[in-house]
Amino acid sequence: MIEKVYEIIDEIDNSKIKENIDILKDKILNDEKLMKLIKDFNEKKTLYEKYNLKDDFIESKTNLLKNEIISEYIKLQNDINLITMHINKRINMLTKNTTCK
Repeated sequence: MIEKVYEIIDEIDNSKIKENIDILKDKILNDEKLMKLIKDFNEKKTLYEKYNLKDDFIESKTNLLKNEIISEYIKLQNDINLITMHINKRINMLTKNTTCK
């Protein structure tokens, strides 16, 4: 079973989703405007968590998510998370009635 898990990991690593995430990540890291949006979001998030400055946080988050590259990156991350949850669910179903002796 461990061998199958490694096969799944390799398949994900070699998938189009992973390739697209890597491309988008490079675009984000090399775009000053996007990095500024992210920095602003992180600062506002910290202020929200410390002082409950909600309006600035929401505005910053909205500005960040309006960006097409960021939105696509988040969508792909969510896709991978869904795949991972599905895999975990299947593994749990397969191993539910199995015991180690």
